[in-house]
Amino acid sequence: MDKVSLTASMRSNLLSLQNISRQVDVTQNRLSTGKKVNSAIDNPSSYYTARTLTNRANDLDALLDSMGQAVSTIKAATTSLETAADFLEQAAAVATQALESAEKIYIAQPSGISDDAAIRDTSLFDGKANTQAMLDQIGADALAATACNQFYAPGVDKNDANFGQGQWYLPAIGELMEMYGTDASGITVGTGTTGANGENKTAINDAIATLRDAGVDCATLTDGYYWSSSESSNNTSWELNMVNGYRNYGYKYYDTYVRCFQLLENKFNPTDAASAPQIGDVMYSDLSYGSADDYDGSKTAVGIVTWVSEDGKSAKIVNLKDLQFSSIDTVGNFNPDDPYTGTKAYTQHTTNAKYAEDVTGIDNYHKSQFLTAIQEAVAESSLPSAEEQQYQNILSQYDSLIKDSSYKGVNLLQEQDLKVTFNESRSAWLDVKGKDASSAALGLTTSEWNTIEDIAQSLKEISSALNQIRSMSAELGSYYNIVLNRQDFTENLINVLEEGADKLTLADMNEESANMLALQTRQQLATNSLSLASQAAQSILRLF
Repeated sequence: MDKVSLTASMRSNLLSLQNISRQVDVTQNRLSTGKKVNSAIDNPSSYYTARTLTNRANDLDALLDSMGQAVSTIKAATTSLETAADFLEQAAAVATQALESAEKIYIAQPSGISDDAAIRDTSLFDGKANTQAMLDQIGADALAATACNQFYAPGVDKNDANFGQGQWYLPAIGELMEMYGTDASGITVGTGTTGANGENKTAINDAIATLRDAGVDCATLTDGYYWSSSESSNNTSWELNMVNGYRNYGYKYYDTYVRCFQLLENKFNPTDAASAPQIGDVMYSDLSYGSADDYDGSKTAVGIVTWVSEDGKSAKIVNLKDLQFSSIDTVGNFNPDDPYTGTKAYTQHTTNAKYAEDVTGIDNYHKSQFLTAIQEAVAESSLPSAEEQQYQNILSQYDSLIKDSSYKGVNLLQEQDLKVTFNESRSAWLDVKGKDASSAALGLTTSEWNTIEDIAQSLKEISSALNQIRSMSAELGSYYNIVLNRQDFTENLINVLEEGADKLTLADMNEESANMLALQTRQQLATNSLSLASQAAQSILRLF
């Protein structure tokens, strides 16, 4: 088929319409998409530049989410520290209250002066340590201490692990007061009878009298002074009068009675208070015990209970009879194989050659110092147990709080670190270093209050821990502000990048709308022009 020939005017109008149609298509596409650059064909330079900016904005947007999670992780830790500080301040209040109570209260135990192991560690109550100190320094010249150390209970082997030689000691003044029965709340002066009630002496003498009536070689406590191992000065030692519980101190060359004591520590396991040893119970060589009324002669009695620990697992006993001596002032004046036979019922504390020697292992307590020490010791035995339990509960809750401070598996308070990345090339980051905020790591190690000093130490530890927590909070706050600032910067940068990309690719809708209107007008004019051009050809048809 031959190609149709068009007139020059028709061809010109047709080409114009085709060009306008293409422009209309482009403009319609811009109006529909809102972009003037939809592909690399439209404008390679703008398209790829905008794509690069958009990709970076998308990468930063992903990092922005990571920063937001980091902010939450740090915030979880700082929030926990705020609550942790509240816990510690509460613990400090409890400890302060306990300290104030302990400094005011002096409680007497029914069985004597004290019921606390920490008090027995003082030279006023620890006759065992005192005796060893005298033997170490002045040896056999310490007549009373040597006799007690060499003593072994009649009826048992001298090497017996419980009641043989080396197990007995010269009691401290506090232990003699326990044996007599002394209410510490009534002690108002160092020397004298204040606080003495004699209740324990009565129970002990009743038990000994019962055993004596049953044929046991024993004797009730003598109404006179008994030596103690506690010192008042270099040449005087404390002694107690069993007539009325009078506390005094005498020169070591005085003649005074001697009884031996023994501490049976953690030897018993009672199921309740009723099954524990009682003051005045008879102690037997097999470590069984019971009322003297139940004595049947089948066991060997070795002593009478003078003191019982609060848990009933430990007890002190006194031997059944005053020691007897061959002389009052010479070394070797005691025969351990025949302890209750001799020409003398008493002895000097120390020989004349050594009586003025100060035993460095024993603290000296004059009467005023004695009173203060007794009151302080009893106060320590009366530490508020309720406040101690509260304190321990608070520390337990504190540690639980620290363990619960994690966010999405990261706990900055348990030494777990956090890395926060700030740019898409991962060349900028922040390492958030975790800390160990547990009570042990902060030095809160004194949770059992055996002495007033323990409570004071707890308060010092709390003060130090609070300072450490404040330091941790400040450090985490610095991390928090850094991440937050980078987060704000990244948000703004993303907006800049997206805005830049839009400037390269977005169409001006006003301009494109005007273009469309102009193109439509041109299209209509071109159509009319083409119609006029075709009318010239149609006039030829009228000739036929």
